[in-house]
Amino acid sequence: MPLRSKFVLSLAAFAVLSLGSAMSARADIIIVSGNVPQTDENVLFMAPATGNPVFGVTNMTNFSVRFLGTETLNAETAMGQARVMAADGSLNNLTIDLASTAGSPANATFTSLILNPDASANGMITFTVTEDNGMITMGTFSLTGTGSNFFTITAINGQRILSVNFTTTVALDDASQFRIGGAQSITTVIPEPTTMLLLGTGLAGIAAKVRRRRKA
Repeated sequence: MPLRSKFVLSLAAFAVLSLGSAMSARADIIIVSGNVPQTDENVLFMAPATGNPVFGVTNMTNFSVRFLGTETLNAETAMGQARVMAADGSLNNLTIDLASTAGSPANATFTSLILNPDASANGMITFTVTEDNGMITMGTFSLTGTGSNFFTITAINGQRILSVNFTTTVALDDASQFRIGGAQSITTVIPEPTTMLLLGTGLAGIAAKVRRRRKA
């Protein structure tokens, strides 16, 4: 077999293997109800804030934590815990990530998030967790209008969380007691499976064309 043909076929095989690895390396995200302690740190607001988004900070590593809603938010630190509310008193959508300005992408990822949404009535909450490789994990849980509604979200097997969003079917009085673990600055870009699929498909096509030429 000509050297060029061997090279193309080897490259195509590598792409297919890489595609398989990217697909099987789908991030592992676990969402559970309850406060499951992690190796994490508290999120605080240095001063009361109003806006959308509002920014807190992790109390040990000093990462900026962005809270983005669909309306104006009020934020404060009460009894040593971060508390985020809607200005109209009816919070039902919030995204949390590690970004330092309103319009910038997240500049860090994390491995765990604990929070306590305070529901005004019984209802449902849906979490959408986006990982740093673009994969998305969702989970829907019950909310109670009385008592705590703690949830713990963790990434395992080396995966990392880029952002967490939640939406609710009932208004929240607030969301509070945020704790974030494993905060780490983004230093590399992980190829998405769709990118690997396009690469593998293209190289496989090249290899097939080389084989047809050899037969001719």
